[in-house]
Amino acid sequence: MYLLLTTKEWLGGLRTYALPAVLLSLLLLLGIAFAGTHSRSAQVKKNRLAANAHFRQQWEQLKTGDPHSAAHFGTYIFKPVMLLSNFDSGLEPVTGTSMRIEAHVQHSMAAPALRPVDIYTRFGGLTIASILQLFFPLFIIFGCYDSYTQEKTSGTLGLLLIQGASQNIILKSKARYYLTAVNIILLISLLIYMPALLFSGTSSTDNTTLISILCLTVAYSIYCSIFVLLAIVVSAIAKNGRQSLLILTGCWLVWNILIPRLGAGIAAELHPLPSQYQQQEKIEKAIKMGINGHSPKEERQQQLIDATLKQYHVERTDQLPINLNAILLQASEDYAQMVYDIYNAKTDSIISIQNRYNNYLALADPYLAIRHLSMALCGTGYIQQQQLDNAARQYRNDFIRRLNNELAYGGSKTDDSHWKVNAAFYQSIPPFHYQTPALSQVLKSQWVMIASLLLWLIISICLLQIIAQYAGIE
Repeated sequence: MYLLLTTKEWLGGLRTYALPAVLLSLLLLLGIAFAGTHSRSAQVKKNRLAANAHFRQQWEQLKTGDPHSAAHFGTYIFKPVMLLSNFDSGLEPVTGTSMRIEAHVQHSMAAPALRPVDIYTRFGGLTIASILQLFFPLFIIFGCYDSYTQEKTSGTLGLLLIQGASQNIILKSKARYYLTAVNIILLISLLIYMPALLFSGTSSTDNTTLISILCLTVAYSIYCSIFVLLAIVVSAIAKNGRQSLLILTGCWLVWNILIPRLGAGIAAELHPLPSQYQQQEKIEKAIKMGINGHSPKEERQQQLIDATLKQYHVERTDQLPINLNAILLQASEDYAQMVYDIYNAKTDSIISIQNRYNNYLALADPYLAIRHLSMALCGTGYIQQQQLDNAARQYRNDFIRRLNNELAYGGSKTDDSHWKVNAAFYQSIPPFHYQTPALSQVLKSQWVMIASLLLWLIISICLLQIIAQYAGIE
């Protein structure tokens, strides 16, 4: 009986051209998204590679012999283009991708300027991920909303029951058919566009990327299956197709539109982030007067001078075998770095609290779960951006420290204006390299999102089982 009913569903779907229409519509949307993101990504990578090579060459050919002057000249570092950012751009459109490195100033990652259209765009950029997260569920809803009600309105339900088919068998055969059809459509779409991503030439492919793609496929399959099962459940209990469609589109609006924006608004209202101006003002005050407010910069410098004179057993600074000015400069940098780290930690703690609201809401909203999990697997989520910021800031601190230490201990003495550093020294400073977090770390950070998808899949299966066995739906 299962085989007969499933065959009936397949023949009905092919006869009405429903499956080909959904497949072609999805492929068209994905093609538009892929063309735009791939073209933009190729141009972005080309620009970043060219800029990175230019600034590196500029640095290695630096003519100044004073390392601290070179620190003021500085350089730029850039975030590498992630291969799967073509699939899901995540936070990249709003977070930084480059950083200016120079002495005495702690720059943040520079974010791209907002375009005027971004004010009115509420769904973000059109990517393959956004199509699968937002619009594919709508295709599923429009394809499944009358999966059971049409049997009642067309009169075929009574015929099926007379011939020995129970409501349990009917619903489960429909679930089997629609789950198979939707997942086949998803796999066809991914098999067409994923190889285009892998062999696009924008980045090399490794085992981690392939495993990430496999995890993405499984995650989106679960996400789409949730909508299929819930659509069949609603169709089974609704009085007619219109009521079923209204309920399902209402669920889509709540999950995909209202809850994400409501959650972000509540989190920002209850735990607001300080403005950049306020943050910078506090940092500058802490550097000048000390973190506790009672250790001015001049006092700290005098303590360091006295300690250095005592260390080298001399009475005057001109008797030192090292460059005291460079030591003072690096001490000032170290203190500023400590202040920045303290205030950045406070900001990160606020963001972590805000993210907890998303974690809680994700348990009630599979869209939030798939969105965060997709960004994380594509290397464009919050955990990757946080590690990029930390890596860039650490590189900046080490970069300035190398220059100041070379001035302090490389042969220069205090007030010696004739000492020059070897030009090869600038070439010896390694370029910036960003190591993405391991996949195991990413998955561990997303356990709530994974649990949410699995929870809703289990709930959907249980609801279908309950409706099929106990509800009077004939």
